[in-house]
Amino acid sequence: MTGADQFQDPSPAVAEPTGLDTVFVADDLYSLRAAVAAHAGEFGLAEPGLGRLLVVATELATNAIRHGGGKGRLRLWRHDGSIVCQVSDDGPGIADTASAGMSQVPLSTEGGRGLWVVRQFTDEMTITVQDPGTSITVKILL
Repeated sequence: MTGADQFQDPSPAVAEPTGLDTVFVADDLYSLRAAVAAHAGEFGLAEPGLGRLLVVATELATNAIRHGGGKGRLRLWRHDGSIVCQVSDDGPGIADTASAGMSQVPLSTEGGRGLWVVRQFTDEMTITVQDPGTSITVKILL
């Protein structure tokens, strides 16, 4: 079984084909970021949205590695005038999805800012807890 086979498909059917679908580990973050930039550019996402997407994709991928079992799956596609980015992992999940990333964490606190930053940089964010794992889907309008 490959790494990609281990992830469930939490996304709804989309009208447009997936532009990027890849499994990653920590050593892949640089190439993952480059792939996201290339695909988003092909989809027509320009600055400042492209910069926001790169921060979001990197943050979600880093969270999957740190909290979700050391690897994750990133999918990126264009749908309804938006770029959709979804990162899934097989970790223990997020206990309180309703409040995750809703409040800014004080700078004196170590960590805990990632999902707040993701919420600030995207137009929509959905957290889906799976068994096992978590899937976070974000949209950035074109």
